[in-house]
Amino acid sequence: MSSIRLVSFAKYALAIANKLIDVYGANGLTGYDIRCSFSKTITVSSINDKVKHTNHHFIVNAFHGHAHNRCCQLSKGLGIEDLETCEHVFVGSNTVAPLIRHASHFYWLQFIDLQFDQWDQDCYEELSQFLYNNYHQVLHVINKLTPTIKELKQQLDLSDANFEQWNIKELQYLEALATEPEYDPKRLTYVKVLQSLAKAE
Repeated sequence: MSSIRLVSFAKYALAIANKLIDVYGANGLTGYDIRCSFSKTITVSSINDKVKHTNHHFIVNAFHGHAHNRCCQLSKGLGIEDLETCEHVFVGSNTVAPLIRHASHFYWLQFIDLQFDQWDQDCYEELSQFLYNNYHQVLHVINKLTPTIKELKQQLDLSDANFEQWNIKELQYLEALATEPEYDPKRLTYVKVLQSLAKAE
């Protein structure tokens, strides 16, 4: 498939990325569940220079990062944010479908407008609880994991920089792989022998 054809399939996503950069400026992030392929599409698009100049990055949400490949898991992210806002909106708007299936165009638009007006009101009412819950969840994760990580860092003489370097090195290694390594039964046997040895000891 040619690069021009790829860009034509992604024209809406490209238009959205372009608009986001225009509105929000430099150093932005866009979450997209096909970040891997879309980042490649960006490089052959007319907005590639704009994306580079504004230091705009594309990230993938946690679920899709773990679903596709290790490179996605090692890329930038947003912590516990699931980036599924569009999915939530679509699921919420699906409840309107049975009501407007046989409606005229006017009523179809009216019900959609009412749905999203109610959506906005509900989200606004729940905003403080949402922020509180996220803040509470983050504090819980920090308080629970910080002592364990601190102890591990002391035992292994590690710093935060080590973790960041390992991620960078692993990502560079994976990106440099043109193909997967050939299957080597000797290595598999060696690992099994080591596991047996560990159990025996």
